[in-house]
Amino acid sequence: MRYSKKIVEYIKLKCESTRNNTAIAREMIKDFDLPISLETARKKISAVRIKLKEQGFKRNIKRLFFDIETSYITARVWRTGKQWVDASNITSEKKIICVCYKWQFEDYVHTLTWDKEQDDKKLLKDLIKVLSKADEIIAHNGDRFDLKELRTRCIVQGVPMFPKYRTLDTLKKARKYFNFHSNRLNYLGQVLEVGRKLDHEGIDMWRDIQEKKSKKALKKMVDYCTQDVVLLEDVFNVLMPYIDHNINFSVLKGGPKWACPECASEKVKLSHTDTTPMGYVKRHMKCKCKKVYHISNKSYQAFLTQRF
Repeated sequence: MRYSKKIVEYIKLKCESTRNNTAIAREMIKDFDLPISLETARKKISAVRIKLKEQGFKRNIKRLFFDIETSYITARVWRTGKQWVDASNITSEKKIICVCYKWQFEDYVHTLTWDKEQDDKKLLKDLIKVLSKADEIIAHNGDRFDLKELRTRCIVQGVPMFPKYRTLDTLKKARKYFNFHSNRLNYLGQVLEVGRKLDHEGIDMWRDIQEKKSKKALKKMVDYCTQDVVLLEDVFNVLMPYIDHNINFSVLKGGPKWACPECASEKVKLSHTDTTPMGYVKRHMKCKCKKVYHISNKSYQAFLTQRF
């Protein structure tokens, strides 16, 4: 489909105010009544964004979004139903079947899977190299599940792994700052209108992968995991202006404390001023990426000095 000059200019204007390609795509389809899918519109917007070379948002920040899928445990049991199973009856340990990850501002989702023998050691080695390059790692329930599962498999497989990473858990942020009826990623994606998870057969897909070694089922799981990562980034982009940051990217990259902690941009302005109960002045700043944050009055004085 050929896009008119008016539509391209519309996309450029939207790209200056938001980084959420899905949100722009949805608005564009509605505003221009375009007979195209959300994914098609999203790809066009991504292409325009790349062409614009919006390096102001990037600032060499390496933020990683990732998700993992694990195998189920098998054990010897005497009956069905709820029961306590002793660890000595476990016949196969949980492993990492696949990992999908993407860097912020990139459209490509990378994939790692266990090998033909269903061994996850190489997967773990490759993933740890990726995690070590990230300034911040984002996952939904990542602190409690994903990273602990990876660390458990790493120690079992003898793969070195850092004891701690700089993370942001979107599940924790959703619980802390909002009152959603559900904090599951699939629900958040739908209520925030950025997408949803892919459907699958449930435990049957895992059984086909683990017991039948089905390549088709494995591919379906990878597709499912890939969509989770895309959805995770889109949900984060919507949540971002409403939540506190876990890392100050401006300071990390050698910038001033008053610059935007989210995108490191120095094109910020004062939003409003208030004071604490103890009488300390707090300056609330706003960035064009929609991030609102506060700085000390001392940092604000530095902002005025360097800005003017």
